[in-house]
Amino acid sequence: MRRRILAVGAVSLLALAAGCGSSGGSGGSANGKSITFVAGNTGDPFYITMKCGAQAEASKLGEKFNATGSAEWNVPEQVSAVTSVTANRPAGVLISPVDPNSLQGPIRTLQSNGTKVAIVDTTLTDGSIGITRISSNNLQGGQKAADTMAQLVNGTGEVVVLTPDLTTTTTNARIQGFKQELSSKYPGLKIDDVRQVGDTAQGAASAVGDELSAHPGLVGIFTANSQTGEGVGTGLKNSGKQGSIKVVSFDAGPQQVAALKGGAVDALISQDPYGIGQQAVDQLVNALTKKPVNANIQTDLASITRDNVSDPSVARFLYKSDCSS
Repeated sequence: MRRRILAVGAVSLLALAAGCGSSGGSGGSANGKSITFVAGNTGDPFYITMKCGAQAEASKLGEKFNATGSAEWNVPEQVSAVTSVTANRPAGVLISPVDPNSLQGPIRTLQSNGTKVAIVDTTLTDGSIGITRISSNNLQGGQKAADTMAQLVNGTGEVVVLTPDLTTTTTNARIQGFKQELSSKYPGLKIDDVRQVGDTAQGAASAVGDELSAHPGLVGIFTANSQTGEGVGTGLKNSGKQGSIKVVSFDAGPQQVAALKGGAVDALISQDPYGIGQQAVDQLVNALTKKPVNANIQTDLASITRDNVSDPSVARFLYKSDCSS
């Protein structure tokens, strides 16, 4: 893996590229063939933004584009979506698997029918499935979250982690990075709990009160994805603890950015879903036109605070609610 660290204005970016050479772009069109995006959660701003990037890139390259996926982070829903997509026989598919094992069979079937598959964001246990895997470096994102938390709480106290589940590969890597960084660099910070709250803001909001009761010495909360991040501010406000408990949240959806600006959240570790969508389409078109394909690509991360959220260099890391915004 080749590593490069970028500094743009007031924002710290972590950029990684893996595979042969840089991620690059596509050298040409696949002659208007169909590319389909299968999202992990169609209503999540992260996946909406990824769809926008993929759609824009497909349009630029002259390809047809469709999008589908699960309305919730749900295995049966996504299996059904993949089955429907397989029947349509698109030339290329970019997909974020909601489970590393349960989606392997349906995606293998899709691939065996001749569709080129790009695995985006999350991963599968079988790394041989798909022509490319494109995601953020989530382990490093978790480490960045730990560093940010330590700065906010002066390196001491008790923290908890809220995560949708313990099976999603991306959030697990973030939690692993968070734990590793605290253990190696901040002995004064203790993780009291890693709690599964489901992939909803309501679940995270409900969990906050329980965690405050169970851990009266709590000084910080790390939320591992956008849905948990959206709920934690509400939970702290309901408990009368907004501002006194520091919050570092992964992702930068519109509600999370509003919470950051309003003081409910103190920092966001943001990904580049628009860029993931663009690069996935580029690699699919490369495969369809017999050009070199990068097997692994890791994209940029940004640490966003109230000090830099309005910086123009941060704009591409703020997620969209629709492709017109």
